[in-house]
Amino acid sequence: MTTLWALAWASAAAAYAGGSYLLRGRELGRERMENIALLRAGILIAVSFTEVFPEAWRSGPMLAGWGALAAFILLFAASRLTLWDVCPEYLDHCAAHHVGPVMFAALTAHSLIDGINLAAAFAAGAGAGLAVGAALILHKFADGFALASILISSAWERGRRLALLLMALGTPLGCWAGRQGLLRGGSAEAILLGFAAGSFVYLGASDLIPYVHRREPRSGLVYFGIGLGVMLAFGALR
Repeated sequence: MTTLWALAWASAAAAYAGGSYLLRGRELGRERMENIALLRAGILIAVSFTEVFPEAWRSGPMLAGWGALAAFILLFAASRLTLWDVCPEYLDHCAAHHVGPVMFAALTAHSLIDGINLAAAFAAGAGAGLAVGAALILHKFADGFALASILISSAWERGRRLALLLMALGTPLGCWAGRQGLLRGGSAEAILLGFAAGSFVYLGASDLIPYVHRREPRSGLVYFGIGLGVMLAFGALR
């Protein structure tokens, strides 16, 4: 339990730090941000297929499948209707989105679901929870950095740090909500674990697929391989 909350608050701190880094006038290159995204993609895809979904399947095959499908539908719909995962938008320097109340609510909801998924990962086992926590810290740093870039481009002058803080606090809040659901066990656990597995696959694929359509840079494949390989090795050694 202590490790779970430590990772939840570390993820919140990473989101705030990522945004604050940019608000202080500093920059991270496109390639570096892309490598971070591909590293987390490798971790999330590996832990989903080897740790989280098998545990969800043991809790209830049908409910696990429906939970994973619900994650795909929700995340796809949210990505189409709002700026749900801001990392690709930052990397492509998309100027089509404006951060308003609805957009900010969507980003905060994204943080809430990240926290719920972290709690679900720990329900699958300590190894899965630690891996997802590490990926989530990278994910939230990139989210905070990208959110700050969009706040700046949208001429959101007042309350930038407060907006970052509220978005970041969504992760610990979601973690608490996830724990409340998981404590009931049975059907709720199968659905939440399936939802977490589906979310991880969707997020990992959304980072990976745009990259494979480009020829350069090739270093991203190394980072994806590192994330994937470390998780597979970790699972084999346990």
